[in-house]
Amino acid sequence: MKPRIGMPRISAVGLSVALTFFALFAARIGAATPETFKVAGRLLGASGKNAVYVTLWQADGFLTKPVREIKIEPGAEPVFHFAVIKGRWAVSAYEDRNSNGKLDMWWFGPPKEPSGFWRPFNGHHKPRFDEVAQPVDKDILDADITLK
Repeated sequence: MKPRIGMPRISAVGLSVALTFFALFAARIGAATPETFKVAGRLLGASGKNAVYVTLWQADGFLTKPVREIKIEPGAEPVFHFAVIKGRWAVSAYEDRNSNGKLDMWWFGPPKEPSGFWRPFNGHHKPRFDEVAQPVDKDILDADITLK
């Protein structure tokens, strides 16, 4: 008898188990990708002479570890957009008048440069996430920020 060379034979049961495993694996991959939504808006009150930074925040790391930050160059259209998953999000922006890449603050907390949040904040203290966050469960195309 000659030895067989090539692919091993798979029984019908083995094939059925393999196909079931593959189908479950493929379904799990599809379920693992959460739906994303667009958060977009315009920056109002920017001079157009300086770069503007727009930052996306989650509760974890609020004001210390941004999720994403984009820079809008001077003279560019003052619009932004982020892709986010369902949840609560905050978006802030500031005009970097001295080109140092950070929002400068006075000794007692208020910003020295024009800044604002998607959900307006008027407090006399450092904002808390819950004061400036908004729920996102659909596309939001009017998340405008007024810089003051």
